[in-house]
Parts: sequence; C-alpha cells; structure tokens
Amino acid sequence: MSKYMNPWVLGGLKAIVVLIWLACLWGQVFAVPTLSAAMAGLYPGQAAMRWPYLVLGVLFLLCVEAAFVGVWRLFSLSGSGVVFTAKARPCVNLIIGGASVGTVLTAVVLACFAVTGSSDAAMPAMDFFSVLAVLGATLVAEIGFILLMVVMKGLLRAATDQSDELEQVI
Repeated sequence: MSKYMNPWVLGGLKAIVVLIWLACLWGQVFAVPTLSAAMAGLYPGQAAMRWPYLVLGVLFLLCVEAAFVGVWRLFSLSGSGVVFTAKARPCVNLIIGGASVGTVLTAVVLACFAVTGSSDAAMPAMDFFSVLAVLGATLVAEIGFILLMVVMKGLLRAATDQSDELEQVI
C-alpha cells in the first residue's frame, strides 16, 4: 500500500502541519494576548473580558495543535501503508475531540461577547455585529467540520472492517 503514497506529497503535508503548529504557537504567545489587550483598550466594556478571552483563545489554539497531532499521525500511517487499520481510529478521535472542544470554546466566546458587547456603549453597532458574524460563521464551520469528520470516521471504520475481512480470507 505504501507504494501508492507519494513521499514528496506526505513530506509537503507534514511541512504544512509544522507551519500550522508554528503559527498556533505564535498566536498563543503574541497574537491572542495582543488582540485581547487591544479589545480591552478599544472598548472599556470589554476590559473585564481581557483575561477570559486570552485564556479561551490560547486554549482554542491548543485544541488546533492537538488535532494536528492526529493529522500528523494519519500522514505517518499513510506513508507506512497502514492507514486502514485500527491504529488510525485514535487519530481521528483526537481530531474530532480537538475540534469539539474548540467548538465549545468558540461558543463560549460568542455567548460572552454577545452579552458584554451588547451592553458596551463605546462599541459601534457595526463592530459588534461584525464580531458576532465572524464568531457565528466560525462556529458553523466548526460544527460542519466535526460532522464531516464523524462521517469520515464511519468510512474509515467500514474500510478497516473490509480490509480486516479481506486479510482473513487471504
């Protein structure tokens, strides 16, 4: 099976995963703290949410990093030709788990912002509704991704079962 997996493609994909990990790390160290401080500075009504937004943002990026550990492992299994085995299931579970926790964190931020932003007199309505729209679209995309991964997990289970049956026959 490994002859079907191009090592250059897998290497390129792993390089992209490394870049994503580095971007998440940069986000945790620089971007999220800067954004939470900027939000508190621009809108006094959001000052109390600076630290909760910071913690939730860092945890969200940690969920992304954890999910990409599962992706990395799936790439490794693909390269060795054993992706359609029981070894792949925990990887998919890790991706689904990371996405699920990230989705809950997004929902918490959306709810907190909806409550605190709506009562912030200094925040223009356009800013408020723009942030709500971005958070809402992100939440919908995350839910869609989780549903897609659940379907992919079912397909992986079916392929693994068929591969196991074929192995027993041979």
